Amino acid sequence: MLLQQVIWSAVLTVTISLATNATSLKGAERHKRNEMLHELRIFDETGIITSRLSAILNQLPLSSLFSMKPSTAIETRGDLICTACNTVIDVLTEYIETHSREEVLNLLSTICIQFANYSTEVCHGLIDLNLDTVFYIFNRTKSINSRQFCGILLQENGCFKDEPSLEWTIAIPSKPEVNRTDNKRENTETADVLTIIQLSDIHYEPDYLPDGNAVCKAPMCCRSDQGPVEDLGARAGYWGDYRSCDTPWNTFSDTVQQIKRTHQKIDYIYMTGDIVDHAIWDTGIEKNSDVIEKVLKKLKADFPDTPIYPILGNHEPSPLNLFAPHDIIDENISTKWLYELSEKLWSIWLPPETSKTILQGGFYTVLPKPGFRIIALNSNVCFVYNWWLIYDTKDQDGQLQWLADTLLQAESAGEKVHILGHVPSGNSQCFRTWSREFHKIIERFENTVTAIFNGHTHNDQFHVYYAMEEPTRPISVAVNGGSVTQYSDLNSNYKLYSVDSATYHILDAESWSFNLTEANTNSSLNPTWFKLYSFKEEYGVESLNATELDTLTHKLAGNKSLLQIYSRHYNKDEGSECGNDCLKSRLCSTAVTQTGDYTQCDILLQEFYNQTNSEQVHYQISNQLLA
Repeated sequence: MLLQQVIWSAVLTVTISLATNATSLKGAERHKRNEMLHELRIFDETGIITSRLSAILNQLPLSSLFSMKPSTAIETRGDLICTACNTVIDVLTEYIETHSREEVLNLLSTICIQFANYSTEVCHGLIDLNLDTVFYIFNRTKSINSRQFCGILLQENGCFKDEPSLEWTIAIPSKPEVNRTDNKRENTETADVLTIIQLSDIHYEPDYLPDGNAVCKAPMCCRSDQGPVEDLGARAGYWGDYRSCDTPWNTFSDTVQQIKRTHQKIDYIYMTGDIVDHAIWDTGIEKNSDVIEKVLKKLKADFPDTPIYPILGNHEPSPLNLFAPHDIIDENISTKWLYELSEKLWSIWLPPETSKTILQGGFYTVLPKPGFRIIALNSNVCFVYNWWLIYDTKDQDGQLQWLADTLLQAESAGEKVHILGHVPSGNSQCFRTWSREFHKIIERFENTVTAIFNGHTHNDQFHVYYAMEEPTRPISVAVNGGSVTQYSDLNSNYKLYSVDSATYHILDAESWSFNLTEANTNSSLNPTWFKLYSFKEEYGVESLNATELDTLTHKLAGNKSLLQIYSRHYNKDEGSECGNDCLKSRLCSTAVTQTGDYTQCDILLQEFYNQTNSEQVHYQISNQLLA
């Protein structure tokens, strides 16, 4: 359970109560605030969560409170959630101002233990890791208000609107007279092809224990300190586990060896973040540093002559998600250690001129060859669970402005650009303003940026960017590397891209994987890796440029069988079923690249509904003819 989930418990509690008295919302809001303060006073005196609050929390109707595309009814509930969040944050602010660190730790840990059903170690460790940052922000940001906090944390529920402090823009140069994406078909038969490997979301677990406990009461299992188990069904596999477990060293090592022995010519390796595991209550600077260094040294040893371009994931810092602005120098809360470590370890692949921006915010640019530039971003700063967004919402460390300026220079030099970023810009938990400004930059430089490479989701997926004023015109593409970790219910994979060395568009993408169930049947044999699919062959596209992938999204909307194939690859052939709601989610995500903008999604879903209705009519007619 993350600290934000503790707050969610309180928010949803108030929401349920407010919903029963929505006609007098202001009065109910005041009453609920006073009631919460009263119950917190009881907790101060007794150390016990009251039975009334406990009863409400234990009956939360979570499934009915969320929807990817809210209807009017859900939006009304969203208003209640925002009001509840404002109440909770006001109360918590007052509680923090009037109580010691230990008292706040005790309160939040008690809520976590009671309602998340995690151990004292997990809850106390996680809350303790976050509190120094929370106290720093609350004590030094006197202008902070609950609407700002809730507008970031609960932006999916519409709390973002009507909060001017969350709005800002980047200075983007005007377009030249001709700046339309050149999506002409590449001559794939004669193109000089580059081979690029993408490794993403390794999540190496140094404490992984084969035959350990894979069914535990923690966010992540299979660790040595969680002990062995007698129940065969709960034992962790040798090569990993589909349950909430991360990557053992033998699996990562085998992944590296598989790449090395199978692909003889590799031009570049993109590493799109998240080397560190999901033991989010047990992170630390020394531990995280050791994990990061071990993985990068392994890659350098096995690929001594291959340029590797790494970026940071949201799990690299300690605590996770928290990337402090570069001017925060307090060692208890600063991210300076991570930027300094990255600058040191990445220097074996990067030129000295990248040091400045890496130390500033974990981002850089490099020119691997004339005419081709790579821009590596720290997109984790857009993650709404990065508490530092509350401290300063606007373009942390000037990264987006730097991106726009760097792309302008690339455009002037006639360069083509690949962008690497961990958190996809259309992810529902990427801060809306950041996401929108990033999208504007991509549209402005649509003829310069030829592909974007993301991680974070652990899924094998793609996204099409569209022009903001012409929402059906495709302008760019993003691809996701999937994950080496199997966390959770996934097979391990890596991606191989064939890239045109003249246009730097992606010609084809292959996903390589192995079946974890089969691998775990015999731990003495290495996993049997295989090419899961070729994107070009599976979907019948000429390449992975924006026009081709836009056409593919419409094919997916009108062909449920093809969409099922896409869903199977999305989970890397893990084998789970995908019903209509699942398929709609998969389809919609291909066209959402700006947080909260479902314009193209709506178009695709209407095509999906038309196809589904047509199938139903055909089925009914067939039954009538057979009767």
